[in-house]
Order: sequence, then C-alpha cells, then structure tokens
Amino acid sequence: MQVSTRENALEFRTFQGWNGLEELSSPWTALAGSLPSPRFVHFPAWYRAYVSSLETDTQRVRFVAAYRSGTLVGILPLHFQSYEYKGLRPEVFGTIDHDEMQSSDFVFAPTEENRDLLFAFIQWLRGQRTIRWDVLRLRKAAEDSSIAHAARARLPKGSVAMRHDSSSFFQTSGTYEQATEAMSGTFRRNLRRLARRAEQSAPLRYESHRRREDIVAAFETFIDIEASGWKGDSGTSSAIRCRPPMLAFYRALVDEFSAVDACVINVLHHGDQAVAGQFCLKIGNRLSILKIGFHAASGHIAPGNLLLDRTIRLACEDPTIDVVSLVNDPPWARNFKPLRIGVWSYCAPNWNPRGLLLHLGLLAKRRWEGRGETGSEVGEERDDEPAGGQRAAIPIGAPADRRRQAGAREDESAPHAQRVG
Repeated sequence: MQVSTRENALEFRTFQGWNGLEELSSPWTALAGSLPSPRFVHFPAWYRAYVSSLETDTQRVRFVAAYRSGTLVGILPLHFQSYEYKGLRPEVFGTIDHDEMQSSDFVFAPTEENRDLLFAFIQWLRGQRTIRWDVLRLRKAAEDSSIAHAARARLPKGSVAMRHDSSSFFQTSGTYEQATEAMSGTFRRNLRRLARRAEQSAPLRYESHRRREDIVAAFETFIDIEASGWKGDSGTSSAIRCRPPMLAFYRALVDEFSAVDACVINVLHHGDQAVAGQFCLKIGNRLSILKIGFHAASGHIAPGNLLLDRTIRLACEDPTIDVVSLVNDPPWARNFKPLRIGVWSYCAPNWNPRGLLLHLGLLAKRRWEGRGETGSEVGEERDDEPAGGQRAAIPIGAPADRRRQAGAREDESAPHAQRVG
C-alpha cells in the first residue's frame, strides 16, 4: 500500500506483528539513532519488549513505514484498540495504549521537511482500503514529540487535539541548585532532616547499575523492593513481580536495553537493606525513570524522595545527563517542583458512517458535559487527569493563540517545551 503527496512525495507501507517488527528492525534502529533527541519510545527494542509480553494479539499491531524518494524517514507504531460506545464496537486505530506504555511518539525527525508527515499519513489512511478503521486515536504525545510537531503544523479537517496530562522533568545540565530552583526551602530542609535521621541508625549508600553483568541482579533487587509494600501479594498485587506479563515486559526491557548500555537501575541502601529503587532507561542525554519502588518498612525516612534527590544531584555532576525525566507527572514528586510540559492526545475520524457517527456523538457528549469547547478525544479517559483543572479540547484548525491558551494550563508548560534537550 502506498500514496504519494504533491507536498513531499511520501509513500507508506505497513508491516504487521512480530514479523513486521523484525523486518524493519535494522533500518528502524538506524533511523532512531539519527534523530536529534531520540527517546526510548523511538527504538524497536521498546516495541519488541511490548509485543513479546503485553500484547495478547500481535496481529493487531501495525508498523507503518514512511518513505521519501525510497528513503525511510518515519516509523509509526500503531495497534487496534477495543472500545464500546453505546452499543457500537468501533475499530479504533492508534498509538499503543497500555498502562506500561507511558509515552507515545512516532519515529521521524521533527524538521520542516517532515511537518506534513502526519497530515499525509491520515490522508493515506482515509484513502486506502486494506486497513479497516473508524477512528484514529493518538494518545500520550508530549509537546516536544514528533507527533506534536507535525500536529501543530498541519492535520486534516475533523481532527481535534486535547490536553491529556503533563510530563515532569529536571534540567540537569547545570548545578543542582539550578535544577531544583523552584523547590521550597521547607522541602529542602525536610530532605536533609530525613537523611540525617536515616544516618543516625545506618549509613545511606547509593548504587547505580548499568553494566550488563550487574543489571540482572540489580533488577531482582528492584522488583523485591517494589513488591515489599502495598503493591505486593498482601496488598493490591499490582507490583511487577505479581503480574507475569508485566514482569516479562520489564525483563525484556532489561535484556534489550542493557545490550546497548541503556538500562540503568538505581538503588538506595540503608545499611545492608535496599530501601528504594528506580528502573530507568538512558537514551542520549536523557535519563527516564520508568518505575520506582521503596521498602514499606522504611517509609519513615521517605527513601523514594531521598533516592530521587540523590539521582538529580549525581545527574548534575554527570556531563552525559542533561535531563532527568519522570515520563509522566507523578503526584509523589510534586514537592520537588519539576519542570513540566503538556502531554496531548489527537483524534481524527474516518469518513465512513460509523466513524462519523461515533465522532459526532462524542463531540455532542462532551459539549453537553461542558468538558470542552468543540471537540474531544475518542473513548473515555481513565481517572488520570491532573488535579486542578479540566482537560482542554480544541479544534486543530483553531488560531495559534487560541491553541496556546488551551494548551498552557500551567504557565510554565509551553516555554519548557523548548528547554528539553
């Protein structure tokens, strides 16, 4: 399947499931490595881990490759999602939607040449007849993502954008004081007090594991820590160790990313006891913290906070780390006052009866509920919206100043999109 556009002569081809992923793997890796600021979501290793563990039907996964004059310029990882709306079971096609897939993006350089790539893809998708779909739903795309770059530039009529959440991060290319300049004096003093309290009974020791020969043992330590409290068998059983598919996913991440020296596990010890851990991926100059855990019995010293504080300090001393990213916007980290950028969702209907009916029904529902001005994302959101405000839904075609106003719920959101490495 292919389409050419007059704007930039793009051609699209689809690859399906595990076999398609493996066929694309080598050129995909090269493309991701050529991006100016690659993230973990840009590499096929991230999707190999997902497809091999969390996806129950790999044939529902598609990888759309974009070519310009025969050269690979983009990879669009997508899958079919299951939803029901008023008796309808629409074919929702979109970015991979799973709790562990904390961020989404397409793989192409955010350049002027690629500004129309998303527009051309949706036009092609509406015109082809092999993939049956009703709604395209792109979720969890940060303001500085390739998806957002192309969405701001141009999308077809009928598309809508909606503020979904935020992504928190620390700029660590300078000093610790610069990275935490927004942190309150009270919280700084509290961190020092907690560290002193801990040191009165046993020394604190920070370890960062990255070498392939060390990372497997460090991972076992990390998942033991994470399962020690309310997430474990005696609580919600939501810990990694308690859920075999999730455990397989993180083991696959360890295997895939440690092979290229990109998996990092940080552990804080209090005496001989490991009391907090972070599961991270380091791509380029960005350290992304995907998962955290702390030992329940050590809660009185807030080991998770002490570990994050130590990680930020050491990142500021490490010339290879310019950004420590929390990926999403966890409430437990808000006392650190990280920088934040917006995370957006985008939706476009197919021009078929079911796509139009679903789209119009959802727009009317959102208007009635007062949830947005003229548009909405497809499907019901989980209860994960940030405290203190509603999500903003705006039409793609709105003037730029209106888009900025709707997108910047916090004043700091838009400026920091440029500051992330």
